[in-house]
Amino acid sequence: MRRRSGLLVVLGFLCVAPARGQELGAVLETRREALPKGKHAFQETWLLPAEGASAASADATVFSARVTVYQDAPRERLEIYPVEHGELGDPLIVVSDGKAYQLVTKVGATPLASSARAGDRLVGLVLAGPPGQAPEYRVLAAPDGGVAAVVLRHAQKPDFDGSRAFALRLPQVGGGTLKSGLSEFSAANNSQVTASAGARGVDQIQTANGNVSVDPDPAAVQWMDGLAVNPVSLEAFKRDGRLTPYDALPAESAE
Repeated sequence: MRRRSGLLVVLGFLCVAPARGQELGAVLETRREALPKGKHAFQETWLLPAEGASAASADATVFSARVTVYQDAPRERLEIYPVEHGELGDPLIVVSDGKAYQLVTKVGATPLASSARAGDRLVGLVLAGPPGQAPEYRVLAAPDGGVAAVVLRHAQKPDFDGSRAFALRLPQVGGGTLKSGLSEFSAANNSQVTASAGARGVDQIQTANGNVSVDPDPAAVQWMDGLAVNPVSLEAFKRDGRLTPYDALPAESAE
């Protein structure tokens, strides 16, 4: 590995996880300066050692988080969904307006570096990752020589509404606050969100393209819930079958 302009340039697919004592502020500044020009979007699947264990190899990791990133330099939005108790937990939303990174909730935003999440290991690992081009498969080495994380990345169409993705203030609609809250965001053409809303009795849903009308069908809720698959079990199935994004894993890491 070599250094250029203060950034760690990775050769091949092996990366080194950031030290726990590394200042988050410095990590964020490095990330902001490294954002690529233009509109980009990608999703990452994070595989970490099982809780309380250490991984000697990539195949000893388990599905631990999904991260979706939207970029339009110097602005960026990261949605980090950690696995909690066998399910995908509520997302941690981090948004940069080009000047600072903020932790965003439904009611407002606060500087990430001074928030309670500043010391979160997963957040630190994600933000220390390459914001620009990266291989589909990369490994972060732990200080003890083991594996800190395996990351699988695949690009997405950057057809999102930047005015909503990077918002740091609650928008006003008809004199009132938008009910969905600041952290709510749906990329353009998200048909799954619309379909789910209709089944659950919602007749209007806000998307990146504006309000969309859907036909309420509360009776379909029970049918839909009966088809629901545990996200973690689904990831295990996809990994066993070498389905996307796990087709990027080396053969020995997919077993």
